[in-house]
Amino acid sequence: MAVLTGGTDTFAQARSADKRAKQGTDNLNKTDQHRRKQGMWFLRHEARMGEPAYSEFGNYKDDRKQGTWYTVDAEGGIQSIEEYSRNVLNGSVQYYKKGKLVCTGNYRGLNPDKKFDSVEVVDINTYEEKLVAVPSEWGSVKHGIWRYYDPVSGKLMREEEYQVDDLIFQKNFTPLTYADSIQLQQSYEQRPHNLKKMVRTRSGRATSYTD
Repeated sequence: MAVLTGGTDTFAQARSADKRAKQGTDNLNKTDQHRRKQGMWFLRHEARMGEPAYSEFGNYKDDRKQGTWYTVDAEGGIQSIEEYSRNVLNGSVQYYKKGKLVCTGNYRGLNPDKKFDSVEVVDINTYEEKLVAVPSEWGSVKHGIWRYYDPVSGKLMREEEYQVDDLIFQKNFTPLTYADSIQLQQSYEQRPHNLKKMVRTRSGRATSYTD
């Protein structure tokens, strides 16, 4: 998913989707014979309980959000770009404030069709990979790198790394210089669990590690 720097493209998409939704043209906001939402949908949410009005659009598959979804404010300004799988957040996300990027991150969606889902994590002491069982009722968990930006300067202010909602690394930058950025990237690449790669058999099962 590309990081947007403004919101002009998304604004145009939102206006176009809104217009088609009002006209009932194309294949927007359609359901199948089982009344399940399918394909592209554009949804408007009115202001309520102190929360401002907003709209969202993206694809449904069998009544579940699937793929990239966009949220825009009443003026069409971008608020978020999120990835979904089976109606739960799964993959990279971007959040904006007044059209400025303030946060990027990654969610691991849990299989809603099962009571538990298995998530691969790295032991921060031994650097060995293992699977942990997570209740699917959690929906999704923070899993991976999250970065927070100053909406005015665009500079990176904080980086965090999560494993199944557990914070395992954090660093603050006030402000981030070019040297800090290079050092941060090198530090991340040199972390043992990022250096080690799984060696897998044709069946996909992990057998060993290699640098």
